[in-house]
Amino acid sequence: MQKNLRMSTILRLFFILVVIVPVILICAVILNIYERDILQQNTGRSLQTSQAVAYSVSQEINRMAGLFASIGVDQDVILTVFDVHHKEGIEKQLASNKLKILIEKYTASVSGRVLSVNFFFDNGKSYSYLKNMMSEESTIRQQQWYHDTTSTPNIVRFLGMLPNMLYGNYNPYIMAAALSPSDPNPLSKLEMILFTFESGAFDRILQSRDNSESVLHIVSEKGEIIASNTIVDRGSLIPGNWKTEIGHEEKGSFVDDTEGNRKLITYARVDNSNWYIVQMLPYKDLLENYRSVNSFVWFLAILIILAFVLVSFYLVSNVTEPISALLRQMVRVTGGDLNARYTGSGSLEMVRLGHSFNLMTEQVKELIDQHEQQEIEKRKAEFAALQSQINPHFLINTLNSIKYMALISKADNIRNMTHALTRLLASSFNRGGLLTTIEEEVDHLKHYLYIMEIRFGRPIQTEWNIDSKISRHYLLKLLLQPILENSIIHGLKEIDYPGKIEVAIHAAEDDLLITIADNGAGMPDELMLQAPDKAPSYAFSGMGNRNVHRRIQLHYGDRYGLQYEPNYPHGTKVRIRLPLIAEPDEEEMADIPLKK
Repeated sequence: MQKNLRMSTILRLFFILVVIVPVILICAVILNIYERDILQQNTGRSLQTSQAVAYSVSQEINRMAGLFASIGVDQDVILTVFDVHHKEGIEKQLASNKLKILIEKYTASVSGRVLSVNFFFDNGKSYSYLKNMMSEESTIRQQQWYHDTTSTPNIVRFLGMLPNMLYGNYNPYIMAAALSPSDPNPLSKLEMILFTFESGAFDRILQSRDNSESVLHIVSEKGEIIASNTIVDRGSLIPGNWKTEIGHEEKGSFVDDTEGNRKLITYARVDNSNWYIVQMLPYKDLLENYRSVNSFVWFLAILIILAFVLVSFYLVSNVTEPISALLRQMVRVTGGDLNARYTGSGSLEMVRLGHSFNLMTEQVKELIDQHEQQEIEKRKAEFAALQSQINPHFLINTLNSIKYMALISKADNIRNMTHALTRLLASSFNRGGLLTTIEEEVDHLKHYLYIMEIRFGRPIQTEWNIDSKISRHYLLKLLLQPILENSIIHGLKEIDYPGKIEVAIHAAEDDLLITIADNGAGMPDELMLQAPDKAPSYAFSGMGNRNVHRRIQLHYGDRYGLQYEPNYPHGTKVRIRLPLIAEPDEEEMADIPLKK
């Protein structure tokens, strides 16, 4: 009897054959291709690096060769060496000093690299500039490189490393170059010039490359490492199999696996020399990214396989995807984006749920907009209320002063005081907008001071320190008068010595700093330490320092406001910090007339 399989079992088998097996095969093929691509790319980059370093080394060789050749063909140098070699006493000393000047003229550009210049004559004698040779002169003349150099005149031959060559310098990494000048002067008999210099001239080229994961060598034709970006390798020999591979081509690469630690080796020949640039990169470093990608790909493949095994096709296509789409829109809403909308499809329940979600976000957005508009209107109303708090007692006291003055004085005082009062009231009542210029605010304060001087019957010495560069900048209007009034009424009114007020206005970066200081009775310590928004509210306007501080913070934030300080030896100093406003908003400037 034939056994029928359930539809769920058929679908599971289908997913295994159609999804799981292809996923495993595809991952294996992609990772294999990716590994080969990484090796090819790293081989190409390493070879490019080797060629770039070889070019830099070649340029350094050419530069130093040009320097040494210039010394070798300079007739002044050759004749001076002849004088040093043949003359005695003061003449020899003068010739030595002249030779030093001539050589330093050439070696100045490579200061600190050239260690010595040694001149060899055909009569078996020599002369050393800077440092003497440690090796016997006869031993040096028997070297093969000495004969090769003298047999090919006017060619600078770089000899590689010659350790322990100089007295007083035991650096094992000294390098040398030799030149046999074709001297037309038969008297000089100069046979060869030997230049010794630090290998650091080439080490810096290798170390300047960003190759923290690789090792770079300059290798001579004998396989000796004459320079390296690692100190421990200089002076040693490269492995024999490397030497066998290097030298057949101008550039190339191979893999070394002799010590069980696979390494990628690239090399490039240095022009005008028998040297090679050899770069070594460990395979483990090359494939580090591959291993990370390999683990990630297999982990992702397992997740995909598990997802297809555990989740049915119906849930994926009709439930999960619409829910995920709706969830993404919800995340946008929780992040503050109220323009998110669900436009997916699916079952009838999901469509209705999406419609409800869209309706909810629209209502929330409308409520937030209404709340923001109410807050704006509330703040405007509060500003208007703060600015409209004008105490009539000031007006009554001033008018009484004018009345009594009319009895005892001429019309000039009455006219002047009336004029000042008119200007002051015009500034208080008949000005629209929130802002005024610093120039207009200062003019307002001067009229107010004139009236207060008449009221109290004695002058108030006033010192103005206003930066003219910012006189056309803006600040909240009627801001400084309450502070000035507090200084007069609560500071100068009861003192028995001349009163003085200092007003300073200047800019500090993006801030406007205003200081109003008096030499009056001062504030009690407990009030001095209180925050401005906690202090009592005094002033003819009903605003006082507390309301001034509140206005500033409502308008510009907690960073700005008032600060009290003692004004030594006596008195009070009020510091005001405001933003520096050069171009106000149109809303803040509404209905402000032009200055006449």
